[in-house]
Amino acid sequence: MNILWKYLRPHRSLAALALILAGLSQVLALVDPIIFGMIIDEYATNRGDRSADELLSGVLKLLAIAVVVAVLSRLAKAVQEYVTRLVVQKFGTQIFNDGLRQTLRLNYQEFEDQRSGETLSVLLKVRTDTERFINAFINGFS
Repeated sequence: MNILWKYLRPHRSLAALALILAGLSQVLALVDPIIFGMIIDEYATNRGDRSADELLSGVLKLLAIAVVVAVLSRLAKAVQEYVTRLVVQKFGTQIFNDGLRQTLRLNYQEFEDQRSGETLSVLLKVRTDTERFINAFINGFS
């Protein structure tokens, strides 16, 4: 786990941004039903002594707010996915490059004994597994 944190540390601000955006997207997605509840409670079932123009303008204002909230939620989710992909790509590339650099430092005999294809497949598997872990970690919050 220490190795994972060592590679993730340079990208912690982007990872934190992705987590914040995931939380913001979820909060905004939860606000939408509240707005529709207000429309139903205040304008559909409890009309009171409001005129038709007041009802229409009130409902349209709340619908406009609902649309803005929905757009902001989708925008936050899209930016969160972009930032997550960016972190995963940088993280995976750094791990792969360090592993490849370490492999190339071996002398020829050790490199030949390890079978270069196996070494590269292990490096690719480590990269893929860590990318999945980061995606699952960040998307687990959203």
